[in-house]
Amino acid sequence: MSVTLEKKIATGLGSALILLIGLGIGSHRSATALVGKQEEMNLAESSKQVDRTDSFTMALMIGGSVLTLVLGVGGGALVFYDLAKRRRVENAVRVKQAYQDLILRSLPVAMYSAKPLGDFGALWVSENIEELTGFSARDFLNDSSLWAARLHPLDKEGALANFTTLPQDNTLSMEYRWRTHDGEYRWFRDEAVLIRREDGALQEIVGLWTDITMQRKAEELIRRQADIINQVEETVITIDLDGYVMSWNHGAEKLLGHSTAEALGRHISFVYPAEDREYLDREVLAPVMAKGTHRVEVRRLTKDGDIRFADLSLTLQKDGSNAPIGIIGYSMDITERKRAEEALVDSRNQLEALATRLQSVREEERTRIALEVHDVLGQALTVLKMDLCWIAKHLGDSTTQARFESLHARVNSALGLIDSTLQSVREIATELRPGVLDQLGLAAAIEWQARTFQERTGIACDIVVRPHRILVSDEQSTALFRIFQEVLTNVARHAQATTVRIRLEESDDHVSLQVTDDGRGIPEGAMTGPRAFGMLGMRLRAQQQGGELTIRGKPGAGTTVIVRIPLHRSGDD
Repeated sequence: MSVTLEKKIATGLGSALILLIGLGIGSHRSATALVGKQEEMNLAESSKQVDRTDSFTMALMIGGSVLTLVLGVGGGALVFYDLAKRRRVENAVRVKQAYQDLILRSLPVAMYSAKPLGDFGALWVSENIEELTGFSARDFLNDSSLWAARLHPLDKEGALANFTTLPQDNTLSMEYRWRTHDGEYRWFRDEAVLIRREDGALQEIVGLWTDITMQRKAEELIRRQADIINQVEETVITIDLDGYVMSWNHGAEKLLGHSTAEALGRHISFVYPAEDREYLDREVLAPVMAKGTHRVEVRRLTKDGDIRFADLSLTLQKDGSNAPIGIIGYSMDITERKRAEEALVDSRNQLEALATRLQSVREEERTRIALEVHDVLGQALTVLKMDLCWIAKHLGDSTTQARFESLHARVNSALGLIDSTLQSVREIATELRPGVLDQLGLAAAIEWQARTFQERTGIACDIVVRPHRILVSDEQSTALFRIFQEVLTNVARHAQATTVRIRLEESDDHVSLQVTDDGRGIPEGAMTGPRAFGMLGMRLRAQQQGGELTIRGKPGAGTTVIVRIPLHRSGDD
């Protein structure tokens, strides 16, 4: 047997050494050509060159290489292949796979391949599935119904429906609860895509399964906290360190009038009056930045333009590293309390002024009555006494006609003085307490006072009384009549009116008196000024009867006084 050997040894590590052995067949040229192409041929291709039905193959291991001898009838080939490169590649693949497995085990994410139809059982599952569920990958592969059987009853129908529609949608993303090996239902996010074969047939579902239980719990906690804050009737507002609104609860919407959408992103100064902006920076924001907490009373501006008062508590909001990130403000609306406090102070001041005024009025009234009695009754009675004395002295000597006529004149003069004195006494008594009020009632007294006022001032009075007989208690009757007298006095003194319209009406539960003049109108300050004693007295009389008094005036358009008193009928207990 003659053997021709040609060889070409490649110089790089991992290259193939091919030895061709010719057994009496094959030219030097063909062997050279085959060796020249060895770097372009893999082992399978080299085998095809010598693959014959009348040959046999023998493999030998030499060091880290494989020696393959192919012998046939007409000749043979010896292929020598170095596996070092292949082993390095395989080793690199193993290292990479181990690294990927490590990453998968450290993440709450599992990869899977599942059936595209039926029970959607697992075809392959990453090994870290056991870390997430307590079930091994083999458990899923051995029991194709494992996934569907442990879906939460409330989520099962929806989850299966989403997988059923995959042939139409091709992708899905959903969240559901799944019962793990220890019996706990945990939340998972399932994101999958449908894989098809080249002919369009369904091949498999490939997806990622992520445990989002902690995320859901955190979201639920945040939602509950937000719900609690939104259910608080008072305002809860957070701003960033520059003062721009980051959150705005339902209480803020209700009390300040701005919706959450309108408030977010705006500077908090928009709910403060323009004149309070400096106060906001100096007395509200600066202290909380310096101290961490702060409490202060503020004025706030509603969407409708009303001013409301609030007791504001502020806390500096910090992140995990204790760095400030914003300010949380909780406030209680104290508008009614502030107004009540202001009203109480005003009322106290007014009562003090009223008490002083009442003392003064009492003294004035006593002086007036004393003067009236002294000047009118005293003088009249003095003259009457003198006349009667004269008559007594001369009556016995009055025998002549002249004496009789003189005596008669003196008697007539005395009678005239007595009449005028009696009239003065009646007028004084009427001023102190009109008899018509006690004898004929409130309606008749109002009509009488209006006629007297019209005759005395020349101001026309238009009176409407419904019903004509109004039954109220003596105290209510006196209060309404005195208020009416004070209103007419003010009209005569200040209104410069030509007409006064008077309406006295009784309803089922109230009696109301309304007096309207067409004068110059009462100024705003005159209603509550320090000298508005008449107004104060009228209001006090109405309040003493459980009622209220309202005064409306407009410059040039007259004044209207309305008194409403709850009915307490005469004779009621």
